Amino acid sequence: MHFCEEDFAITPYIGEVVNTLTNIAYIIYATKGLLRLPRNAPFAARSLYYGLALVGTCSALFHGLLKHYAQLADDTSMIIATSCVLHRATVYERSDSFTRTFSTVLLTSVVAETIYHVLYDANNKFHEVSFLVLLLLVIWRTRKLITSRVSQSADPRLLTSVTIFGTSVFGVAYTLWQLDQIYCSQLTSWKRQIGMPWSFLLEFHGWWHILTAIAAYVFMVMVGDLTSEGDVEFHGSVYSWLGVRSRKGHQKGMNGSLNGKAIGHANGEVNGHANGSTMNGGHGVKRT
Repeated sequence: MHFCEEDFAITPYIGEVVNTLTNIAYIIYATKGLLRLPRNAPFAARSLYYGLALVGTCSALFHGLLKHYAQLADDTSMIIATSCVLHRATVYERSDSFTRTFSTVLLTSVVAETIYHVLYDANNKFHEVSFLVLLLLVIWRTRKLITSRVSQSADPRLLTSVTIFGTSVFGVAYTLWQLDQIYCSQLTSWKRQIGMPWSFLLEFHGWWHILTAIAAYVFMVMVGDLTSEGDVEFHGSVYSWLGVRSRKGHQKGMNGSLNGKAIGHANGEVNGHANGSTMNGGHGVKRT
């Protein structure tokens, strides 16, 4: 696949420097996700972020080496990572038989897609369509989880906002990727006029890496929280990005307000009683 960044323009050792280095976004968010999990988190929960790290690693190798086998590894890692999220979102609280059946179907589909992509998908279109279908399925399953898993009125609004945010970020990323391919000649001309380092801002495929890392992290955190054991609590940077308080934060705010009112009321009662006693004592002195 051709990308708009000029090959080996900065160093003879790295094919596309910007497209290579921007893959660190996947590694950063994968690490952030793993650190967010408790130490005893099951492998199924960790696999989401392992998949994200795999995407960053394979993509960096591809853009650095510009070899066909590295591109196939990059494309396959995208399918694997998205399939891990879909699997986690689909088999939650399902029977063992359903889990086995779905796992078999999903694995078979991934293998079949990979084989077809390697043998026949020269223009990469089948891979792009497969990836988009998986993303749409992840979004759909996330919405189903929100409906079935969340009961408090504040939480669906919060998660809907986060879902829209993640989907919008991916939409912008995909648009930039397509613009990078369609208007490559014009972009290259502008980059040469501007010069480095500001021309790096016009490497739209690099922005695809950064923005898809953010979008993937958003959905991985949501799916991970929605499929966690016990009560669901939505807190942390993913939710605070939108300026919407989570259930945990909202509850703390309510508790603080209630505690403040209770303390104020108690202080008022004590002060009122003390003042009343002093005034009564004063009148008693005057009478004597």
